[in-house]
Amino acid sequence: MADNVAHQLGNFVGEFIKYDTAATQLGYKCIMRIRVRVDVRKPLKRKKMIALKNGESVYVRFEYEKLTLFCFLCGKLGYGESFCPIRAIQPQSEYVFNWDISLRA
Repeated sequence: MADNVAHQLGNFVGEFIKYDTAATQLGYKCIMRIRVRVDVRKPLKRKKMIALKNGESVYVRFEYEKLTLFCFLCGKLGYGESFCPIRAIQPQSEYVFNWDISLRA
């Protein structure tokens, strides 16, 4: 079960490489560490809704380790907000920061 979930979540975020079989429980959160290859030209994924066995649906939030330069405006890696291409086409009053520091593990 966990192997299948890890593959599905990993492939949703990017390209699945491997996962840590020792899932960790932190209070009410269950954490699964998955290594993926991400396309830096695309925004990072923040969450995904999954269906549980009991019929309920919940959101899985993603956190990323070893993030270097990251733009909280467009969600892409490689530069910060100061150099984001969105700044050239959108007035500052219309900026929407859809990503925040909670993305970092």
